[in-house]
Amino acid sequence: MPTQAGLERRRPDRRVFVILLLRRVAIYALAASLLIWVVPRLLVEFGVIGPSPDETIAAAERALEAARTYGATTDTPPFAAAQTELARARALAAQNHRRDARHASKHAQALAVEAQRMALVRRDETRHHAELVYNDLDRQVNELEKLYSSVTPGLEKTQVGELLSLMKATRVVTGTVFLAHEREDFQGVVDGESRARAAVAQMKSRLEAARR
Repeated sequence: MPTQAGLERRRPDRRVFVILLLRRVAIYALAASLLIWVVPRLLVEFGVIGPSPDETIAAAERALEAARTYGATTDTPPFAAAQTELARARALAAQNHRRDARHASKHAQALAVEAQRMALVRRDETRHHAELVYNDLDRQVNELEKLYSSVTPGLEKTQVGELLSLMKATRVVTGTVFLAHEREDFQGVVDGESRARAAVAQMKSRLEAARR
């Protein structure tokens, strides 16, 4: 029958065994988690699993086309860089440098996404500016029409004819901007702003001179 002293000696031994066992389990679990995290990435890196170069190149092409649809052009630095990187990816794929081709095409896709973001921001800014231009020009044209109606009565016929011709030309120029706004061609509104403002300013100046 085990003595009390023998039991006291065995208990610490069991505790040490349990502690060592738990440590080993923790080490194995940590190693397993590292393998689960690292191995798939290595397999993707070396092309064992994951998209092929053709698929990543196609994804980059779609991203570039989306950026172009949003208004990105070669003047947008990320868009131009994405085009260059995509061309490099195609050349690498043609030379069977699959890993480098995947890297280049993924980089091209990331650049294209950045170009999309920049194009959308620029489009929103253009739209906001176009709204301001439209509202201000609409106000100025309305004021111009009132000024024309108040100035022309009592003027000589030839002078009225000249002012009418100039007023018609002003309506055409500003109407182009208004039509662009109606079609939601906000870049067209911005592009036509300076010409429309110049026409309104000229007409206003002529009417004010005639009134004096």
